[in-house]
Amino acid sequence: MDHNRKNLEIGLKYAKWGGYLLNTLLLILIISLLFGQNTENNLFKLIKIVYFSALIGILQVPFVSIKSSAFKIFFPILCILSVGFVFLMVAEVMFAYMAAAERGERLGVPGFQGSLIFLTLLQVPTILFRRNPDLLD
Repeated sequence: MDHNRKNLEIGLKYAKWGGYLLNTLLLILIISLLFGQNTENNLFKLIKIVYFSALIGILQVPFVSIKSSAFKIFFPILCILSVGFVFLMVAEVMFAYMAAAERGERLGVPGFQGSLIFLTLLQVPTILFRRNPDLLD
């Protein structure tokens, strides 16, 4: 029993590090959108910059140590932003496929966007179980 608890704590620690990786990747994407040679729609680029910034901001909230009333406000915001992020990534992939089709090309599997989606959706249960480890039992 104690061995399982230790494994769960290690898993939550790795998932927390996945959140740090997600923040870093989103920050790199924001910088590339701001300073890179992007040919995409300026409105979609602005939406992505604002959305990525909001997601980074909500992930910086110290969920484990904030008051219960603040947790009840910020956790649903995290959930909504995470689900919205999935739709944003799907839209990005669809736009990329349409642009490639116009050029007569075919795109491969969107592995990077899939990894970002995985890391984003991983943060919701990670934060919940780090805040309330008794829910794991």
